[in-house]
Amino acid sequence: MNKIKLIFLIIFLIILFLLFFIRKPIRINVNNNILVSPCDGTVMDVDDNNISIFLSPLDVHWQYAPIDSVVKGIEIIHGKHKMAFKPQSEHNEGVKVTFGSELGDIIVTQRVGFLVRRINNNIEIGNEVKQSDPYGIIVFGSRVDIIIPAELKCILKKGDTVKGGITPLI
Repeated sequence: MNKIKLIFLIIFLIILFLLFFIRKPIRINVNNNILVSPCDGTVMDVDDNNISIFLSPLDVHWQYAPIDSVVKGIEIIHGKHKMAFKPQSEHNEGVKVTFGSELGDIIVTQRVGFLVRRINNNIEIGNEVKQSDPYGIIVFGSRVDIIIPAELKCILKKGDTVKGGITPLI
C-alpha cells in the first residue's frame, strides 16, 4: 500500500509543478503603450538595441505583446539546442515575431533550450495585439531576445529582473 501512496504523491507533485509552470497570469497595462518586456526573467545581456532575457523554471513562460501593434511577420528559426543561459543559445531554434508599432518594428524571438523544443503561439500575421496581451508560450522554455529600433534607448542592464507586459524597456 505504501508504494501506491508514493506513486500517487509523485504524480500529484508532478501535476502541481506542471500547473505552476504553465500558469498564465493576467498582466494589466500600466505603461500606456510604452514599450514593455514581452516576458518574465532575468536580463542576460543588453547590447545597443538587442536584449536577451533568460527564463528560469520559476518564471512565467508566457510571452506578452510588448506594445500595441500589428503582427507583421512570424518566422520559424531552425537551429541548435544549447543551454538557454549560455551565450551560444542565441543560435537555438525559435520563433521570431515582428510587431509593427508606432515606435517602429519590435522583434521578439522565443528560443527553446537544451531539453525544451516546443513553442506555441496564438497569433497570426495581420493580427492587431494590445500591449500586455498574452500571445505565446515556450513550453518549459528558456530565452527571449528582443530587438528594438536603433533610435530607442534601452534602460535595462544585465542582471535586471523583468515582468512580461509590465517592466518598461525604454
